[in-house]
Amino acid sequence: MAEFRPICEKDRKEIEKQVVMRWGGRSMAIHGELIDVTNLPGFLAFENTQLVGMLTYRESSEGIEIISLDSFIEHHGIGSALLKAIVRATEEQNLGRLYLTTTNDNLHALHFYQKRGFTLSGLRIGAVIEARKLKPSIPLIGNDGIPIEHELELTYDFNRT
Repeated sequence: MAEFRPICEKDRKEIEKQVVMRWGGRSMAIHGELIDVTNLPGFLAFENTQLVGMLTYRESSEGIEIISLDSFIEHHGIGSALLKAIVRATEEQNLGRLYLTTTNDNLHALHFYQKRGFTLSGLRIGAVIEARKLKPSIPLIGNDGIPIEHELELTYDFNRT
């Protein structure tokens, strides 16, 4: 069973290693800006002493924005548990809206988040095409051979029963 805790400063080197390996660099291009994922707050998941997942977020005027969610072992509930941690923290601290952005090719993420209470709340046509100006390493073709072109925003529905 995984154990979860907030990110602390001693975790930053391992977070950087994982982010660079999984995302191709320290930064993600979202909403027309580069965000350094390695310096964000978040939650980590460990099994024994091995890092098995992480979630990063940032606070904005709109609420809490999930920037990254990575489960290093699929289908063990790690991603779901990390998501529950940020949902709980957002609700308990009355931080407002909880939302995230994914790309049009990421059908796995769309399935995962909608199954866990998120609903589609925005579509930014051509946003990824523009993001490549900031981060040229973003691939042209993504999952299942789908061209990566658009950002989709999903928002957690706190009223869902």
